[in-house]
Amino acid sequence: MLTAETAVDHLRSRGVLAAGGTATLLAGGVSGVVVLVSAGERRLVVKQALDRLGVATEWRAKPERLLTEAAALSLLHSLTPAHTPSMVDVDPAALVLTMTGAPAGWQSWKSVLLDEPPSGARFAGVAATLGRILGAWHRATAGDASVAARFADYEAFEQLRVAPFHRFVRSRHPALRAAIDACVDDLTSARECLVHGDFSPKNVLVGPDGGLWVLDFEVAHVGAAVFDLAFLQCHLLLKAVHRPAAATALRGAAAAFLAAYGPAPVDRLGWHTACLLLSRVDGKSPADYLTADGRAQVRVSAVRALAASASPTIEELWEEVGG
Repeated sequence: MLTAETAVDHLRSRGVLAAGGTATLLAGGVSGVVVLVSAGERRLVVKQALDRLGVATEWRAKPERLLTEAAALSLLHSLTPAHTPSMVDVDPAALVLTMTGAPAGWQSWKSVLLDEPPSGARFAGVAATLGRILGAWHRATAGDASVAARFADYEAFEQLRVAPFHRFVRSRHPALRAAIDACVDDLTSARECLVHGDFSPKNVLVGPDGGLWVLDFEVAHVGAAVFDLAFLQCHLLLKAVHRPAAATALRGAAAAFLAAYGPAPVDRLGWHTACLLLSRVDGKSPADYLTADGRAQVRVSAVRALAASASPTIEELWEEVGG
């Protein structure tokens, strides 16, 4: 398995580095080992997918998803080169991906949303950029036969999203089966465009000069566009519950994201978002920053939305959960 100690040797063996460098293990993810290697002015990120994720509950996924990530990174970088890292090397035997590292001083958008004083303008500006990026990706890949063929493998998305989120939560909340099953049917039947599958603040890096990168494409697949929209809405709602003083700014960011995305697939967006909210309190990967009261608030609101006879609008869900 890749470690900070072996990352430099790996890069030298692949011909990426001619001499040594310093390596630092990066924290924050549960699905892979990620190492930052610095060699002079050069910054590289080396990543290897894990077959057993680093959570308390048993959770496995095929490590070959790293090859999907490499293919998605290459494709999406060609569409929005300013907003993703560049792929440097992929080792299909060791299942190790190397990409350019972000400049020093960049940070995850998650840390900004959780830690910085609320800023409606800054939150909304980043969200609008993300909406434009995601809209460009979805529109450029919609109906593309070559993209559909390359990203037809749905297994990693099932293992890392549908099974541990939707199916696991359904087992804990059988009374909500109708709404959850409707969302699962959307995700398993639609083949609309290339879906990122993990479009969340932790996978967005922002720089002090306004730079922005989107990362982590290992569950990319051709599927239902609504998932990416719901996934980001879910994360912004969770932050609003955790930081009530920032709720207005976060709600503005959520609206800016959808407006910048453009015409959106709105069918069941409220249910999809509520299902993901419930999965972050009762699924296999709970949001670690929520308090007990916050988890209870999210659970009550998500259950109420999913128990309704029809999917609420995203505005109604924000009113219910985020205030």
